[in-house]
Amino acid sequence: MAGTKTIAVTEAVWERLKELMKREHAGSMNEVVAKLVEKAARVPPSRFGAHKRLKIMLTQEEHEKITADAH
Repeated sequence: MAGTKTIAVTEAVWERLKELMKREHAGSMNEVVAKLVEKAARVPPSRFGAHKRLKIMLTQEEHEKITADAH
C-alpha cells in the first residue's frame, strides 16, 4: 500500500478494532479505520464533544482547548 502511515493505539483500542474488523467483515485494518472516519464525518458539528447525559454542548474549538494537554 503506497503512502502508508503507522499509528500507536493502546492494547484495549487494538482489541476493539479487531472486533470491529470481524463484525464489519473488513478486509483490512485500514478499511476499519476508514469506516470509522467516514462515520465520524457524518456527526453534525453541533454534537461534537457532547455527552448524551450532559446538558452542556461543546464546540470543536472548546473541546480542543479543554483536551489540549491530552493530545
